[in-house]
Amino acid sequence: MAVMNCKMCGNPLFVMDGMTTRECTTCKTVQTVPKNISNENLDMINRATAFRQSGDYDKATKIYKDLVAREQDADLFWGLVLCRYGVHYVDDASSGRKIPACDNPQYQSVLADDNYLRACELATPEQYELFSEEARIIAAIQKRHLQEVNAKEAAESRMLSDGSDRFPGEEPGDGASGDEASVSLLPAVLGRQKLVDPEMAEADRIFARGILDTRSLNNLANRYEKLAAVRAKPGDSKEVRAALEERRVECLEKAKECRYRSANMILEANGNAESMMNASNTFAQLEYYKDSKDLMLNCMDRALDKTRKVQDRLASASVSDRRLLADLSMRYKELTDEEIPMSVPDEIRKSLNSRKREFTIRANECDYLIALIDMENSKDPEILRTAAETFQNLGKFRDASKRMDEAQKKSMAAMYERAEQAMKWAYEPEQFEEAAALFEELGDYRDSVLQASVCRKKAVRKELKHISNKRWHLIVAAVAITVILIVALLVWIQPELPVWVGVFLGVGYLWKRILETL
Repeated sequence: MAVMNCKMCGNPLFVMDGMTTRECTTCKTVQTVPKNISNENLDMINRATAFRQSGDYDKATKIYKDLVAREQDADLFWGLVLCRYGVHYVDDASSGRKIPACDNPQYQSVLADDNYLRACELATPEQYELFSEEARIIAAIQKRHLQEVNAKEAAESRMLSDGSDRFPGEEPGDGASGDEASVSLLPAVLGRQKLVDPEMAEADRIFARGILDTRSLNNLANRYEKLAAVRAKPGDSKEVRAALEERRVECLEKAKECRYRSANMILEANGNAESMMNASNTFAQLEYYKDSKDLMLNCMDRALDKTRKVQDRLASASVSDRRLLADLSMRYKELTDEEIPMSVPDEIRKSLNSRKREFTIRANECDYLIALIDMENSKDPEILRTAAETFQNLGKFRDASKRMDEAQKKSMAAMYERAEQAMKWAYEPEQFEEAAALFEELGDYRDSVLQASVCRKKAVRKELKHISNKRWHLIVAAVAITVILIVALLVWIQPELPVWVGVFLGVGYLWKRILETL
């Protein structure tokens, strides 16, 4: 057992070997822990946590880099993420738990950070859930920070170009508050409701080039979507409102075209499975824009073809492989559940039903591969039981029935091992009761019935021992108090006898030793 410092509150955290997550008994927050903790690494991890909590992120980063150079562990890479973005934890009033806050938000999103992606690849499913949850919070903080910076820069730019302290489109004395003006991006309106907007003109100039890479296209799409989000202020004329609505439609169409071209480039590059899945997500967001629906299916099929190879390397399958298969399975199931309109001709209906059967087969294949990965890499009884249930639901798909039996055996073995560990570390009666309950869940597996009986007996013996100790303490205390009162009474009656003082002290010392022995 190792004693670490809690990432959130800094209090001691007792971690047993093999644990990857642990709940702090002080702040009640579940957090990730390294898989293997040696004494030397433990001291370095605790020092890095202390530096980070005190705000000395550079020293903490140096320690984590030394640790990562020794051992590739998801929690250590996550430590580098916390240091880079200056993460410390504060109390959440709504939940009463600790949530991350950033001292150094950065311009690069934490979701694209190399250390975060590496941590996700090495993480267990439980660790991945915690990483992704905290990363979403940090990304939201970054987004708010970037919006504030952009709004401030845009406001200063408009004020400088205007040469006054008013924003374009704001008339003197119109009563607009500072907050309303700071978020308004309304350009000036000239004849025929034509919007004069330098940012729109710059975006159109870039769009007209035509030769752009995927990053440039996505950045351009973000600019168009930002322009499309501009809303009129109260009191604006009908001309302004009509011009804004016309520009909104135009910007949204151009943003879709940028996304469409970017996803097409990824599809043509035919990269890895993850890039294919990202392209399919983009096409899915575009819905019925051009042939996005068919291209989405093309990307999904390619991603599945590339992920099928995971069956040959189950032991080295990463969390990203499992996540990608889960996304594919969900997407294929959604396509299977889509309703076919009644007005569709019979021939087309038959074709659509045939495609639905194909989607069902592909969804089953994804679920099959997910269950294989869990069965091969996990030692958690619940995960193994879920894998067995997945194989059972697949029915006659491939060798699902055979795999189901294998997963059930592994699940039982993992539960038995967990019960043995609980029995080994049990000390109090309640802990023995918990171990007995774990053995009883296994039924007649191996010697589970015998071990459950042993745990129950130990719990009873521990309880009786506690009761016996309490009785002896009460008896000893009663006798000691009685003797002391008698000696005190004798000393009070015959104060001239100093011998009673010695007796009093001797008896007190004797009972003190007896109580210490018990």
